[in-house]
Formats: sequence, C-alpha cells, structure tokens
Amino acid sequence: VVAEQLSVEEIAGIKQMFHMMDTHNKGNLSFEELKVGLHKIGEPVPDPDVQMLMDV
Repeated sequence: VVAEQLSVEEIAGIKQMFHMMDTHNKGNLSFEELKVGLHKIGEPVPDPDVQMLMDV
C-alpha cells in the first residue's frame, strides 16, 4: 500500500539500503543487521525500538 505512493527512485533507494544492511545475504534482516545498518546511516536506534521495528 505504501509502496504505491513511492516514486521509482524512492523504491530503488529503499532496496539499496536493504541490500546494504543484509550482510548475510539471506533476503531478510536480523535484529543485529537492522541495528548496525541504522547506525551506519546515522540513525542509532535503541534496542527496544529496533525490536519494535522487527515486530511490525
């Protein structure tokens, strides 16, 4: 639903960010991959908030 409102460029950026974070190349993100990935892009997130993102 949200993807329908994004431009092609925005979708490409999200995919690129996902692939950068998916260091184990499994097609999904572990808790640690998400936490480290967010930190790498300048968005350090507390563990409880990372867990909340994982649970969505």
